[in-house]
Amino acid sequence: MRLFVSPGSPGSLPVLAAAGRARGRAELLISTVGPEECVVPFLARPKVPALQLDGGNYLFSTSAICRRQNL
Repeated sequence: MRLFVSPGSPGSLPVLAAAGRARGRAELLISTVGPEECVVPFLARPKVPALQLDGGNYLFSTSAICRRQNL
């Protein structure tokens, strides 16, 4: 899985905290991106935080990302 976060993004702090708690249970690559950087190819505007699942799907909800990382 790959987690995209941006400094100053309101949802970044909770998902980073969940990633810290999940360390060792799942392989997770954390990428810090700029506010205008496109992380999802099919979206016209950038949206972070975003979690790219191993199957290629994306989660954009902060609470869904936190729940997914805690499995």
